[in-house]
Amino acid sequence: MSDPLTRWSVDDYAISPLGDRVAFVVRAPNSNMAYSTKVDVYLASTQDYCRPRHLTARINGTASMPTFSSDGRRLAWLQMETPGYESDRNRVYLYTMATRESVAVAYDWDLSPQSLSWSKDDKVIYALTPNKGRNLIHSIEVGTGKRKELTTCGSAGGVRPIDEKSFLYVYSSENQSGDIHKLDTADCKPIRLTSVNKEKLENVFLSPAEDFWFGGAQGDRVHGWLLRPFGFDSRKSYPMALLIHGGPHQASTQCFSHAQWNPNMYASAGFVTVVINFHGSSSYGQNFTDSIQHRWGDYPYVDLMRGIDYVTTKYKFVDKSRMVALGGSYGGYMVNWLNGHTDIFKCLVAHDGKFSTVSGFYGTDELWFPERDLGKPWEETGRAILEQNNPERFAANFNTPTLFVHGEKDFRIPITESLGAWMMLRRRDIPARLVYFPDEDHWINHGGNSIRWYTEVLDWITRWTNTTSPYAIR
Repeated sequence: MSDPLTRWSVDDYAISPLGDRVAFVVRAPNSNMAYSTKVDVYLASTQDYCRPRHLTARINGTASMPTFSSDGRRLAWLQMETPGYESDRNRVYLYTMATRESVAVAYDWDLSPQSLSWSKDDKVIYALTPNKGRNLIHSIEVGTGKRKELTTCGSAGGVRPIDEKSFLYVYSSENQSGDIHKLDTADCKPIRLTSVNKEKLENVFLSPAEDFWFGGAQGDRVHGWLLRPFGFDSRKSYPMALLIHGGPHQASTQCFSHAQWNPNMYASAGFVTVVINFHGSSSYGQNFTDSIQHRWGDYPYVDLMRGIDYVTTKYKFVDKSRMVALGGSYGGYMVNWLNGHTDIFKCLVAHDGKFSTVSGFYGTDELWFPERDLGKPWEETGRAILEQNNPERFAANFNTPTLFVHGEKDFRIPITESLGAWMMLRRRDIPARLVYFPDEDHWINHGGNSIRWYTEVLDWITRWTNTTSPYAIR
């Protein structure tokens, strides 16, 4: 939905159960999307023409996910309050039609819900909320703000209420693809209703995740998990693959991913696969998420190094001489940072990663992101912070063979970032390979390209670790 006359761009909308109102999420006319994160909620009648009511005029953050109650008398949405910050905590706001008043519910909750659904009796809101590397469903009592965790493991999504006390949802984990489940809030015992991919997956190796916690930067506890490889034998040793998530204010979650970072793709190729949610990750409280402002190369790096020490000490079957690290977006940035700060990896893989924080600033479509997290390069303080966290500043220390993957249509991190790092390694006679996708953006969206991506990546890491995969990669 868009209006070429006012230049409003509607990002999301909801229609009331009676069809008499519509709530929509929109960026204000003439706002500059490159450096503003203000997104507003408006409410309009569908029965006659009138000026839409602006519900978030006094809040300068991002609003999302408008959702009407089943009787249409109230509207809930998610609201960030910090301007210019994409990873601020989402708070739950409620608007009552009769009083035209908005209030926040469970305001002090230190987690950040991602979607909302009303119970059939409108007494409870179900909030899909990342929590310690899992996407869980919580209930929030509308009248009191009292919360209850309804699911405890894996990742949930697609909540659809059935009646006042139960709902359907999609559940997945590392070793279980998405299926529809039913949950009664009285006993919170999930009932699996479908097994959509049972036949396709019955002969596919899927390793479960094993959680671990260790002492990271600033003395904080940091969470990770490990997947054992195909054909695991505790008497043998195996190469290790460290997967580094993007964001950096995201988190790896225990879900069944179809994209490039499904940990079982690496476990099935013979690698002990390790995931660590370092400082800056979401789902561990807002302070943990906020902690790496101006410190992109600091706390996360400390966490990863300490996590590797923990894993290689506890799990004796990990071969410390055959470790690799892979990451995309911020994870690709961190791969470049690792290359300038350690030589413990046999090879690296950087997907759409930033090589220079300075050139990366000038080339991105999201200026508000580096402005808030690092600074502006034309200001003395901002320039100093950008350089302090700049992988390119340590280019002379890069010595690890690296595979770079990039899409031509990536406007968040332009392809010049990978080209620059690849060229530097090649010029210095350090093995490097560049895989270029002319039709992809920040992600790999096409099935054929995804197969090629995995082929290139798995071939690279098995070759440099002298690992024989259980199946032919090329």
